[in-house]
Amino acid sequence: MFVRIFDSQRNIYFRSEVYAIINSGWYEKRLVVFSSDDGSYFKFFDCIDKSDPTEPKILINSIISDGFNSAFEWILKSNDDVDKQLEDYANFLYDDIRFFEYSGYQWIYENKSLLTELLKGSAVSTKGYEHQMLALNAYQLEGWYYIKEQKDIDFTLEQTYGFHDSVLKGLNYISGAYVDNENAMYCLDSKRSVTMYFDSQWCSNIEMVFEGVTALNLRPYSDNESSSVYSASLFLRDACIFFCDGEMNDIDKTYDGTWIESYGLRWRFYK
Repeated sequence: MFVRIFDSQRNIYFRSEVYAIINSGWYEKRLVVFSSDDGSYFKFFDCIDKSDPTEPKILINSIISDGFNSAFEWILKSNDDVDKQLEDYANFLYDDIRFFEYSGYQWIYENKSLLTELLKGSAVSTKGYEHQMLALNAYQLEGWYYIKEQKDIDFTLEQTYGFHDSVLKGLNYISGAYVDNENAMYCLDSKRSVTMYFDSQWCSNIEMVFEGVTALNLRPYSDNESSSVYSASLFLRDACIFFCDGEMNDIDKTYDGTWIESYGLRWRFYK
């Protein structure tokens, strides 16, 4: 599982794999890795900003990515009492630390010295754990390019000639919500994935998959108007992707053409 995190102490957004989830609901925290000038660190981050209980804010956004299935390698430990710590850790933690549920990698749960420090709120260096950590690129699907930093944007626009003389051939949205065979409704938009298909005169045709979509402004051209793209724009800011079918120097959500915003993007050429 990938997530986009807001670090309120450093006032920045970043993206990480999730290594564990503890507790649930109001008390949920997620274990992620952040980078600093002196290395990488594990740390639990709150999912909800509780500074104002009347207006709680979400601090961690989930990104459902195809090809990522770490949850199948996780273990689950839980009890029915939110005020009672998991038995394996009851003698290692202060009484005021909530730890009634664990879902995550087994090697972290079994490392009591590591997990105890993390549960106390410490940031712990990842040094020495590299062989147990799965590289993020291990989840990348073969044949796809992923947008992670500015150099990936530069490469994308170079390879696609800035989408010059291309057209949006089709678009598909998957929310993640559904009704099952028993007529039970699962109404959380857990996936929020948009796939765009572009035909191009300058390069092979392009397939783009936006993951964790937060906004989509689709503006088809009117009758008797050309739908060809002259130049597209792509930005990465606050661990968020912005793409539009026009040329701009900065993100502009008042743009009257087609634009999309998401937490992740991958693309490939297709025939």
